[in-house]
Amino acid sequence: MIKKILILVFISQLLIACGFTPTYKVLENKKNINIHYEIEADSSYIARQVLSSHIQNIEKSKAEFITKIKIIEKESAVNVKSSGSVDEYKIDILVNFEMFDISSNVLLFKSQSRGFANYDVSNSEYTNSLVQKEALENALIEGIQLMDIIIQSKITE
Repeated sequence: MIKKILILVFISQLLIACGFTPTYKVLENKKNINIHYEIEADSSYIARQVLSSHIQNIEKSKAEFITKIKIIEKESAVNVKSSGSVDEYKIDILVNFEMFDISSNVLLFKSQSRGFANYDVSNSEYTNSLVQKEALENALIEGIQLMDIIIQSKITE
């Protein structure tokens, strides 16, 4: 019994003292950055919904910067059976964006970010469409969050 307790204590100490310490960045002079986002009209409806729900967009008249966004969605087969049917798909989102200074209408920088998501195919067409939509939203969220991080870091430089 004592041996089991000592082993449990040893293992818990080993896991607790593994050396991982999270790193936090403290921004004392964090400014409110006013950015207006414009997404191209040929981007999908889901892309426009995800963008509007995950990024705070202000009116163009109150903005200091304008960011023009083009989202390209690609879907490809990942796991193809010998019979030719597909078990798994991969959704790849490419977010191209350009940031302009509104007062001078000068291009400040141009960059891109990516988001990925995989989804499995089942027997039900309805379930497949729901899973595909969820994977697309997850990939979009990943790409948009990375875009926002890039923009915030470029502005604070």
